[in-house]
Amino acid sequence: MDKAVTNIFEILIGAILFSLGLLYLVWHYQSLSNLSEYISQKIIEDDKIIRQYKLGEDKVKDLEVYGAIMGYREYPIMVDGKLIPTNENDYDLYFSYIKKGYYKKDYLYDDNRCIIMVLYSYLSI
Repeated sequence: MDKAVTNIFEILIGAILFSLGLLYLVWHYQSLSNLSEYISQKIIEDDKIIRQYKLGEDKVKDLEVYGAIMGYREYPIMVDGKLIPTNENDYDLYFSYIKKGYYKKDYLYDDNRCIIMVLYSYLSI
């Protein structure tokens, strides 16, 4: 009987500690969510926002350059100094600019920090 009471007491203490841990995690999640929402609101209110969403990946394959040329081109694309305008479709000429390998992807911005051109520079195979 004494051992059963001890086991029940240990289970209750474990449940209380588990609940306190969950409350701690929920509190941190809410504070982090509030902070990120506040920062997002501050950025959206700023008119000089950089419209670029990168994950730190500047090195892209040649297949992405093909995809960028074939896909919807909102901005002009420059591949190794050769301009590919948004309103022309001479794909044979454009594909002759591309070499096999990796390219560095950069963006050119205007005075308002809006993207005006996508730049691809050849790195290596």
